[in-house]
Amino acid sequence: MQEQVLAGKTGVVFGVANKRSIAWAIAKAWAAAGAKLIFNYQGERLKENVEELTAE
Repeated sequence: MQEQVLAGKTGVVFGVANKRSIAWAIAKAWAAAGAKLIFNYQGERLKENVEELTAE
């Protein structure tokens, strides 16, 4: 089990375009470390992608 070093912290994630994005990999690592995440996106197409990814 990974240590919750980011528990109680909030991070803003920019640049998630799809599941292969470096930003998505960082977001998953932060979430695994206990962070609460806020996502930013540009445009409706990317909004749909981010919503699909965060629903998982």
